[in-house]
Amino acid sequence: MRARKTKRDRALRYAGTTDGQPMMLNGSLHDDIYAAMRQALIAGELVPGQAFSMRTLADQFGTSLIPVRDALKRLVAERGLAVLPNRTVCVPLMGRQRFQELLQVRLSLEPSLARRAAELISHQGITALDKINEEMQAAVGRDDVKAYLGANYCFHFQLYAAAQSTVALPIVKSLWMQVGPFLNGVFMERGTANAKDNHAEVLKALRRRDAMGAAAAIARDLTDAADVILAAVEFVTDGEAADAGGGPADKLESRTARPFSRLATSREAG
Repeated sequence: MRARKTKRDRALRYAGTTDGQPMMLNGSLHDDIYAAMRQALIAGELVPGQAFSMRTLADQFGTSLIPVRDALKRLVAERGLAVLPNRTVCVPLMGRQRFQELLQVRLSLEPSLARRAAELISHQGITALDKINEEMQAAVGRDDVKAYLGANYCFHFQLYAAAQSTVALPIVKSLWMQVGPFLNGVFMERGTANAKDNHAEVLKALRRRDAMGAAAAIARDLTDAADVILAAVEFVTDGEAADAGGGPADKLESRTARPFSRLATSREAG
């Protein structure tokens, strides 16, 4: 029993942060597994096509199949994961139409959160965002994709948390859960060489208490990244995206990783 609990604690530890703060996991077992996996999707720790079986996840979390199955069902319903015909669970591939739709919804919500945040954020909050952006730009210089994406996530959600929204913020998190793995895959393949520092403009607007300027800078941050992706990235067809994996299950299974043990280990090392 002690070994199972230790394994579960190690797997859940990778759940990361929410708005830059450690995630508190103290619900039911299936709620904790759901939160851990959802956070990995939001933060871009997984990639499209990555597959894993319920039994593998149960072993990594040190639990039975039932709480894992319940957590996966929730994530499938929220379109963060998909089930293949052989019942393997995978991170869906991204079609062009779906990416464009996610972008449009994000553009309708994230600038409004930035606008509200500019009115409410403290001086200490702006200073914290400035430090995060420095870390992000340092990661660009090293072409450190993982550090870049982690800092980008922290910047956006610390900013959005300052808006104190109980309605828009959960929706934005759901959108990031769907697009996070795709962006991770794009940057892992192409690196950070073409990344623009639009966050500097966000910070300038925040210091001026320029709500409209902050909103415009966040919108530009989203559209600049999308323009590069839409022009240069090869998307799967809508039919392939609808089939979840876009390829035979055996090819997906060849990309199956132990994402939770890997991430738990990396967090321990940090």
